[in-house]
Amino acid sequence: MASDSACIERIKANAVRDKINLSVLPFLEDALVDISALATNSKSQLPTFTKATRIDTHTHPVPSWFRSLQPLSAGRETPSWDPVSHLQFMDQHSIARSIICVSTPQANAFPDDKAKTVALARLLNEFSAELVRLYPDRFSWMAVTPLPYVQDAVSEVRYALEELGAVGVGVLTNHGGVYPGEESFDPLWEYLQKRAGEGDGREIVFIHPHDPVIRLEDGRLVKSKPSPLRSGLGEFYFETARAISSITANRTIIKFPNLHWRVSHGAGAFPDISDRFLLGFPKDAEEARKIYATRFWYDSAGPVYPRQIKGLLAHDVPISQMVFGTDYPYGIGFWDVNANINGLAKAEFLLAKERNDVFSENTKSLWKGKISFT
Repeated sequence: MASDSACIERIKANAVRDKINLSVLPFLEDALVDISALATNSKSQLPTFTKATRIDTHTHPVPSWFRSLQPLSAGRETPSWDPVSHLQFMDQHSIARSIICVSTPQANAFPDDKAKTVALARLLNEFSAELVRLYPDRFSWMAVTPLPYVQDAVSEVRYALEELGAVGVGVLTNHGGVYPGEESFDPLWEYLQKRAGEGDGREIVFIHPHDPVIRLEDGRLVKSKPSPLRSGLGEFYFETARAISSITANRTIIKFPNLHWRVSHGAGAFPDISDRFLLGFPKDAEEARKIYATRFWYDSAGPVYPRQIKGLLAHDVPISQMVFGTDYPYGIGFWDVNANINGLAKAEFLLAKERNDVFSENTKSLWKGKISFT
């Protein structure tokens, strides 16, 4: 195991190599200490995971310096987090592995500040990579990006996938008011499409909701949430629908057939609007529906089961595209996590095998060749 100082020096050296100025972040030293301290956590008494078989595909690390930077998330207090508590949560709920991705705002905490956005994306990815290095049998991770700075995003994603071992890419429903189907983001999808073609045939993109914003004529970004209610109560579901609409309307899902889309919260509000939305795209509607049923993967963080998920089933999305997610630790205190999990575990409209597939086997199929499941 590399020493703590070697870990920090590697991070600094690679940032210099990649022309990323980490010093623009006022909390840099705290972040580096936090990353190096992860090794100390690994020496703690850990659960045995004797009965754990589930795979959590929607879960988030929250570094202490990221929580300080973003004290509120979706209108609620950003939760505290540490690796040992996360592992204990997993053991308590029969979760053998969690696939982590930093939650909103990811690297978009400094709107219109390119240098800080690029630097923050790097630090967040280094944190996730170090966590997985220390607990390779329990965690896998998806990289965040410095979008909307697309060329920087391509460079960071390449580094995360090829050097740090990420198993996918996480993006927000919008980055500075730009939705993922916009043509300006195509270079990132082109890179992933090519990489998938040269590798195992697929790359995985996790879409996570974010607060909506709009850019005014004078260039300012302002919040565009129409309701005074906090975003987590509904706006995140509408944002998810906007993002899926974006990658459909601009044919992103058709142009890049090697990309598989991991969608949060059972696709949010999209199943309810999809028939009406697709009326605007009659030439692509049939193909889009096929893609929703084969290259989209929908998690159970929500609550999604037993009611909401039926909207997807009614649109001919098979159980094979459903995966398990808890939104830990953000879901804690928002919904009853036991009730949320039991909504799936006790869903009477699913066969026992289908429930097991959602809890683990479908995820193994999606990440086959990228994660070594034991």
